[in-house]
Amino acid sequence: MLELLREVGVELPGGAGLLKFGMTPGEVLELLPPDRVTHHRQCMGLTLDQYAELRHAHDAWLGGLLYEPDWSFDAELGGVVLGFGGGGPGATDRLARVEIQARAAQADGTEATPVAWEDIDLFGYPAAEIVAVLPGIPASPPPGGPPPADMAVDELGLRLSRATPTAEHWERVTLVGPASGSWGACCAGGLVCAEQGDGLVGIMY
Repeated sequence: MLELLREVGVELPGGAGLLKFGMTPGEVLELLPPDRVTHHRQCMGLTLDQYAELRHAHDAWLGGLLYEPDWSFDAELGGVVLGFGGGGPGATDRLARVEIQARAAQADGTEATPVAWEDIDLFGYPAAEIVAVLPGIPASPPPGGPPPADMAVDELGLRLSRATPTAEHWERVTLVGPASGSWGACCAGGLVCAEQGDGLVGIMY
């Protein structure tokens, strides 16, 4: 199980260790099995200094679209993929965001590692049931209707999303930590920019 710990980080499965917010890229890599890590080159993403407005960079950062050279790697553990991001201006070398992407069912039938918030499997239960039990969620959608495809839970520092709005389960979870407060130069709240920013500005032509 990957356990999400607000203000702390992510407990890796099998006693592999704790990904703590504030770690350097090297410290994160030391916890990850080398054969499960993939390093990436820049592709359709801008670096922080290429954004005309910080609110756009923040929105891209929340969505994993901002290119951060030191964090251009991810790791697949137990059927989920972990991506990483540093903080905002002046804190890009310290872990501040962990993104967890669910993968399709394993070919051998192996179940994916549960991703849990206080023993709630965020990928294992229908999205509507998750929305009903997490605190700080806006009013529920009409009966029988699915939750929005992208939802922020400010109280927990969580973002939940699905690539397909009609999908039954959440497919991506993003946990942001206290180090994300370095985006204060951009806006007052850790998730406010996503409401008005545009992470694709300057990326797609």
